[in-house]
Amino acid sequence: MAKRAAINEKPFRPLDAAVLRSVLHHTGGEIEVIPHPEPLPPVTKPESPAIQMEVQTHPKPPLRKLDQEKRILFTREETHALDRLVTALASRLSAQVKVSHVIRAATLLLLHGEGEIGRAASERGTLVRPPNGDMAAIQRFERELAKLINSALRDAPPLRDAV
Repeated sequence: MAKRAAINEKPFRPLDAAVLRSVLHHTGGEIEVIPHPEPLPPVTKPESPAIQMEVQTHPKPPLRKLDQEKRILFTREETHALDRLVTALASRLSAQVKVSHVIRAATLLLLHGEGEIGRAASERGTLVRPPNGDMAAIQRFERELAKLINSALRDAPPLRDAV
């Protein structure tokens, strides 16, 4: 896993402008020197009540570090299908999309519909999880969960942007 740089740390630049100028001078090219971005000032508590009121009226959700891992096993076919879905989504959005982005987006939807999923599960009643060795039964179990979740999410309110 990559190490994250501190906010006030200078960006890593393996070649500084002087080296690049020297190389380009020998090749007859030119270089535009882009200065290092200034580090952001540290976040401080607002002093005045007017600023505090503004902060309170426009709360932003705290950014959380992605530090928890969940292990999921897929069949080869599921892996290929998921990769195909992610690739098609990335292509249609003209954006870099990874499987983790799609899984976290799906998790956001599940958590958003948690109340409806709970109600649907209560209405459905008991669903018995089969033993690990019975793959056909596990697939039927997961299909029933998918139908329950699908129905519950249709009843969930639309997902809104946090303000």
